[in-house]
Amino acid sequence: MISRALEPLVAILWGLFIAASVWFALVWIGPIDAVTLGFKFEPDAPPPPNAAFLSAVLLLAQNADIIWLAFAVVNLHLIVTTTNGLASARAWLGFTAGSAFLLGWLNVTTRIPFGGMAFGSGLGGKFLGVPIGWPLLCAALIIAAREAVLWIRPRASHAAVAAIAAVIVFATLANLEPTARHTRAWWDWFAETPRNPSSIHPWTWAAWFLWPWLILFAMREKDVVSSVTPRNAKPFIVLAVLNVVALIARFR
Repeated sequence: MISRALEPLVAILWGLFIAASVWFALVWIGPIDAVTLGFKFEPDAPPPPNAAFLSAVLLLAQNADIIWLAFAVVNLHLIVTTTNGLASARAWLGFTAGSAFLLGWLNVTTRIPFGGMAFGSGLGGKFLGVPIGWPLLCAALIIAAREAVLWIRPRASHAAVAAIAAVIVFATLANLEPTARHTRAWWDWFAETPRNPSSIHPWTWAAWFLWPWLILFAMREKDVVSSVTPRNAKPFIVLAVLNVVALIARFR
């Protein structure tokens, strides 16, 4: 459990998440990029006024997604620690992020289970072809969805929580996909057929639901106290921020 001595740190981390969310929204909806900041790509083009400052802003904009995901995961980890204990919080974080990395690596090498999905540069540096932001994204979505369902429906059965949370993860990924692909360079898709180039294969949609469902079904409460502990609204806020920003950016 979180000790009282750490409560100020918890409050500070949530405040940093809110600040990161504001910046995340500005970058996605603005958008804030090299073009809007006045950088030109012609060989002899002069730098914009205050080029050093704008370069720093551009660097923060390029890393806004990773910053937001990192603060989201840290805050979700602290929330699960409060309700389920440190051992469960560590296990679930390792389980969600670790399985995401393994499936990402498997897809890089075999195109299974996500089809022609190719990771871009928007989710940060890569290890074995998998960007650091991919496990963070998956961990944040799965943990936040589960905690949000339990906050709304605390008496729901384990099977119902897993199914509803998996639907939320799937819907969030579907909502993110256009902007994540075309604007933020999180991923792209190899052409599967000449008639349907750069398309999402049907089994990708199935994998985006089945894999979170299996993970969520395995995330069972181990004691009665944890199962009846009141849940926090913060995971719902995490999901709401991500989906609202993605929706506005999609239709701006």
